[in-house]
Amino acid sequence: MSRHDSTDCLETPTNRRSPGPAKRAAGITAAMSLAMLTAAGAALAVPSTSAEAPVALTGAPAGQAEGYGAELLALSGSEADEAISAREAALALTSSRSASRDELPDKTVEPEPEPEPEVVGARFATAGVNVRKAPNKDAKVVDVLDHGDKVRVTDQKDDGWRQVMRKGETYWVNADYLSKSKPKAPSRSSGSSSSGGVSTAACSNGSSAKGGANVVAVHRAVCAQFPQITSYGTYRAGSGAHASGRAIDIMVSGSTGQQVADYVRANASQLGATEVIYAQRIWTTQRAGDGWRGMSNRGSATANHYDHVHVTVR
Repeated sequence: MSRHDSTDCLETPTNRRSPGPAKRAAGITAAMSLAMLTAAGAALAVPSTSAEAPVALTGAPAGQAEGYGAELLALSGSEADEAISAREAALALTSSRSASRDELPDKTVEPEPEPEPEVVGARFATAGVNVRKAPNKDAKVVDVLDHGDKVRVTDQKDDGWRQVMRKGETYWVNADYLSKSKPKAPSRSSGSSSSGGVSTAACSNGSSAKGGANVVAVHRAVCAQFPQITSYGTYRAGSGAHASGRAIDIMVSGSTGQQVADYVRANASQLGATEVIYAQRIWTTQRAGDGWRGMSNRGSATANHYDHVHVTVR
């Protein structure tokens, strides 16, 4: 019977060589790298065999097993445990970072709402005055206060303007036309000679007016009621009511101007007045039921009738 050399014998478990330290380190590093790359779902399947059983790599995407699995195939069971522990630690770190990102507080800060305007009292309109969107004379007119109207005011002021509340909204009114006390209604008392409560006596302060009979009537009535007014404008060349002797300008401003306008309006039928304009507002007999109506901005105090009352007559 012939004998076989030892090299012809089949390899037994006792003849298998354990991988060196460098190879084991490479296997563990590969396992950590693979764990990071396959944290979304790839897994290592390790059979529970004897300590001498080799470790198999499964579940890795094609190509990754070739790059990393080869170093794991020769690891013993204990070395495979180290590789798996490294993988689990890497997965835990990845999961912890993801959770930390998810738990970041929302740093969005909502802007604080503006405080509601505080109503501090009430005022009365001393004349017909426009209510505007902003504190300037060119702002849009949204309403009109008549002489004696009461309005709530806030604590906001801006260069001669006062903020008011109208229908739950804030607007602005020229503070010169507001008073803490209610003003008296325009008087209709007459001079020594009268007709229906309106003076027809000649003006005693030396002023005069040229024009038709109704222009003279307005001049005399206003002169008797407001003797402090001494300047009037009537006829002027050109076209329109002044040129035809049917208009008179009463040179006055402020609250007295509004009192004059209200006086003429109240006695329009006796004076023959058909139109009164003052402080960028107009009243006409044709639309008497509408009261004072706002007018568009004409660009200057005179054009907007802030320094005089204009009266047109029949």
